[in-house]
Amino acid sequence: MKNKIYHTIKKLNYKKRSLNHIAKILNMKSGEDFQELTKYLNILEKEMKIYRDKSGLYHDIDNSRYEKGILDLKHQGYGFLVLEDKADIYIPQGKSLTAMNGDLCLVEITRRKSNLKIEGKVVKILERKMKTIIGEYFEGQVFPKGYSLDIIFELEYKDRKKVNNNQIIKTEIIDYTHPIVKRVKLLEVLGNATDDGIEILEISHKYGLNNEFSPEELEYANSLPQTVLKEEMQDRKDLRNEIIFTIDSESTKDIDDAISIKKTKDKNYVLGVHIADVSHYVKEDSVLDKAAYERGTSVYLADSVIPMLPKALSNGICSLNPNVDRLAMTCQMEINKFGEVIHYEIYPSVIHSQYKMTYTNINKMIAGDQEIIEEYKDIYQNVLEMKELQDILSAVREKMGSINFETIEPKFIFNQSGKITDMIVQERGIGEQMIEEFMLVANQVVASHINHLELPFIYRVHELPNEDKINHVFTMVKELGIDIEIDEEMSQELLQKLLKSVEDTKYEKVINTLLLRSMSKARYAKESLGHYGLAFEHYTHFTSPIRRYPDLIVHRNLRRYLFDNHRKTNDHMISKLDDIAKQSSKQERLAMDAEREIMDIKKAEYMEQFLNQEFDGVISSVLKFGVFIELPNTVEGLVHISTFKEEMQYDEKNMKLIGLSTNTSYNIGKEVRVKLVKVNKVLGKIDFELV
Repeated sequence: MKNKIYHTIKKLNYKKRSLNHIAKILNMKSGEDFQELTKYLNILEKEMKIYRDKSGLYHDIDNSRYEKGILDLKHQGYGFLVLEDKADIYIPQGKSLTAMNGDLCLVEITRRKSNLKIEGKVVKILERKMKTIIGEYFEGQVFPKGYSLDIIFELEYKDRKKVNNNQIIKTEIIDYTHPIVKRVKLLEVLGNATDDGIEILEISHKYGLNNEFSPEELEYANSLPQTVLKEEMQDRKDLRNEIIFTIDSESTKDIDDAISIKKTKDKNYVLGVHIADVSHYVKEDSVLDKAAYERGTSVYLADSVIPMLPKALSNGICSLNPNVDRLAMTCQMEINKFGEVIHYEIYPSVIHSQYKMTYTNINKMIAGDQEIIEEYKDIYQNVLEMKELQDILSAVREKMGSINFETIEPKFIFNQSGKITDMIVQERGIGEQMIEEFMLVANQVVASHINHLELPFIYRVHELPNEDKINHVFTMVKELGIDIEIDEEMSQELLQKLLKSVEDTKYEKVINTLLLRSMSKARYAKESLGHYGLAFEHYTHFTSPIRRYPDLIVHRNLRRYLFDNHRKTNDHMISKLDDIAKQSSKQERLAMDAEREIMDIKKAEYMEQFLNQEFDGVISSVLKFGVFIELPNTVEGLVHISTFKEEMQYDEKNMKLIGLSTNTSYNIGKEVRVKLVKVNKVLGKIDFELV
């Protein structure tokens, strides 16, 4: 019956697709018939084979004309339907029905210039993402950050007496039906718009990031011992006399990983990657396990952290702090001079880290700083051997086709009252690269081992990039005078070649960013689908269980399969892993969005002091309404087309703006001098003008 209904809808004239007409065609007359018809129509809607429009007419969803995705609605009212494996679809202002930012929408394609230039309109809102709104209250309305000025959030009259103008409040949307006016009710007053740190609180609420633990969760955490008990060391390899230390940033308090190294008589390297054994303390289905599942990850917002686990664990008994005993999961690997892992063991251990080293001091040590070498002379030889091994592993990865994106992260310096005093650009030193290589090889070994056993697991996967997006990048690169022939396989070697061709040039940062944006998003999955970017056949996340839930699950499965020797699996277990993978991927994306938004706000806050000053920058993006300029300190701002001194024409194919009077072109990678003319700290937006 379901298929019959579906094919009937496909054959019917557009205007005859109402419930009554479909029933008439199918000769369904009784109340029971109508109930059955409605049931199957609802099933077909859920299966995304049909949709019902606001007039009550049913339409079949032709895959060539419709796409399902997440709506990224911009402040100006237009937006994009974001698709996982295809180019985004542009949604003009006024074509999104009552949809809001983040909603899962069905879009009908209305215009297609190419595979990269597609326009559409929202025809159905499949799932509402935003159920609560956080914003500044003023005269009956709530003004959230980043929403279209066309949308009005009206607070219920009975709640208006409970709040004052310019307070930040949390509200719940109780009526979505009007395309412009959404009615909301008061949930909570968060503070005043001028309060220090209010933007952190605002963003954590906006993204549903829980920055407090329940009394039950804290009770569980505080009931755990803060020292390793003697009975807990049973059935563990005792490594407390080994030279083991950690390497992190100066501010790190949640230390997941420690390392050790020694050379064999054969000149092979025995690398030990020792990871905090969080699974020993956070038991499956406990209140803390459920909390960690919901959070998915720790979130780092400027100078504050929303941890996945309470501090009693994240900074306490689980953190591999120096000069104390700690329980760990160890992946010990013997690696030869060719970078091959010729032997490995994975086992539970107890360790005693001797030093909390910093990247800064490791980098100084490798650079030959005698004062630092003398201070840490006990481990100097170990550090040199680690550097040797890092060089070998890096070379092997490069040969395999692993892509190294050189991303530059800004670091804010705050005073005691939380105000930004400086913003510095952090370059990745040898110390950072060393730890990265060691974590990569451990993650790879663990993934390959479990995959070989054919047991259910959580993998970190990264699929092939979208061909259209990659071709688009190479079209832009060609405009810069860099001509690289594209191979049909879209191999990692091709992208390596591109990145090497712009190394140490003015285009390096821009091309890195463009290429990174064209990649598919890495995610968690129960299947091992490989990792394109790293060029690994099998990969997982094993090394950060304090701050990532999938890593905790990986540890739990290692314990089950390898140490407790329980290898019986069932459909429920596999289904649960699939659910964990999806939830963790979702929470990771939320955390990244929140971190990006607070980063933009803090950049704007920092740049406010430089209003009307001039800067040198590079064009990082060209759109029909202007060009985005990136400064050396990673700050990005818009030069709007209305501020150009001549009328401009947008060359969509080659992504550039051309002056109609002077024929001057503005393309990606062009160096320009700009003046800072406007800063919006609330939205994290910056405006420049060309000098």
